[in-house]
Amino acid sequence: MTALYVFIDVSGNYDFSGTGTRYLVMTGLTCTDICSGIIELHRIKHWLIDGGFEVEYFHAAEDPQAVRNQVFGIVSKFIHVRIDSVIAEKSKIPASLQSTAPIYPFMVEKLYNNLLGGGVEIRKSDKVFIFMDRESAHSRERESLIKGMKKYLSQHLPRTPYQILMHASMSHLYLQVVDYCSWAIYRKWEMSDRRSYDKIQMLIKSESIIFEKGETSG
Repeated sequence: MTALYVFIDVSGNYDFSGTGTRYLVMTGLTCTDICSGIIELHRIKHWLIDGGFEVEYFHAAEDPQAVRNQVFGIVSKFIHVRIDSVIAEKSKIPASLQSTAPIYPFMVEKLYNNLLGGGVEIRKSDKVFIFMDRESAHSRERESLIKGMKKYLSQHLPRTPYQILMHASMSHLYLQVVDYCSWAIYRKWEMSDRRSYDKIQMLIKSESIIFEKGETSG
């Protein structure tokens, strides 16, 4: 079976007040191989533990910089994956979309349009597995997110079998990898911090601003 795997993560928060983050970033990691790099990440995890770091799983925003340096060193060599990201400046998001239930499916649609427009042959896959970080939305909103995802897929990929899974990021190393990539892109936009972004830039195939007149590509 030729399977396509898409891992989705969101950086920034859903607080649309003046105290919230300036940007909301949704990032997708797409690949057909979910084995490459796993052993290396397991090894570095246990090497870090042996060095005194309390690493249960990788989470970019919470990990010490020494841990991030090691993880990005491995992820930067993930030539079998592609990274696509959509960026929204929250002050420019229409009021009707300023909550998790409408904005999440809207950004997913933009992300998938980038994949389809970027040469990812989703329709030729025997099945598409879509993993989303369960912690990216409150439990009451997850049903709306999945419903929105299904609506998009049924309209644009009606003949492609798919499975949507909302799992904790600690359950899958590739969810942790996309968390790292999304965090790096978010830091670039929110704080003009490119240190981590520069390490994975070669993996980024599209980086689009939405709610703007134009779009940019990474």
